[in-house]
Amino acid sequence: MVEAAIAALSWVITIVSLALTVYYGQKSSRLERQKKKLEWADLQAAATDMGRKIKASFTPVAILTPGLRGATFANLLQNEFSRQVPVFVGVSTWKEDPHAPLPESDSIAIETQRWEVAIPLAASRFPDGDILLLDDFVMSGDFMERLKKELVNAGVASERIHSAAVVVTKVAMKNRKAPDFYWMVAEDDDFFFPWGKAR
Repeated sequence: MVEAAIAALSWVITIVSLALTVYYGQKSSRLERQKKKLEWADLQAAATDMGRKIKASFTPVAILTPGLRGATFANLLQNEFSRQVPVFVGVSTWKEDPHAPLPESDSIAIETQRWEVAIPLAASRFPDGDILLLDDFVMSGDFMERLKKELVNAGVASERIHSAAVVVTKVAMKNRKAPDFYWMVAEDDDFFFPWGKAR
C-alpha cells in the first residue's frame, strides 16, 4: 500500500515536472521571439534614449540615412532635438529585386554585397557642425564605415561624423565597426521591425 502511494506520487511529480518544463520552455521561446522584434512603442523608447545620449555629446546639423528604413526612425529621433534637423535620405535598392537605375548626379554611389545606395551629396555641404549617420540595423558595420569614408572624401572632417543605429549585431561589435550610438544588440539578422525583417 505504501509502495503504491509512493509510485503514484512519483507519477504525479513526473507529470507535473513535464508540464512545468513544457510551460517554461514555451514561455522562454515566446520571450526569445519578442526579443527579436521591436514594436512602435519600442522605437519611441529607443528614440528617447538615443536622443538623450546624442544630445549629451552634440546636436547634429544634419541626419543622413541610407534609405526609408532609417528615415522612419530618423523621423522619431529628430523630435528629440530642440530644433528641426534636416534629414537626408538616400535611395537604397536591394540588389535581388528588379529596380530602375539609381540617380548618379549629385550623389555618392555605394555598392555592397546586398545593396546599391545613392547618398545625396548635399548632406556633405554643411560647413560647420556634426553630421549623424543613422540606420535602423547594422549587421557588419561595413556600410557605415564606407559611408563615413565617402563623406570624408567629399570634404567632411571625420571628427564631425557620428553614427547611430537602433540595433547592432554582435558581429559589428566584434569587428569594432559598431556605430557610436545604438539601442539594442542582436545576435544576427533574424530580427524584425514594424516595417519588416532586418536587411
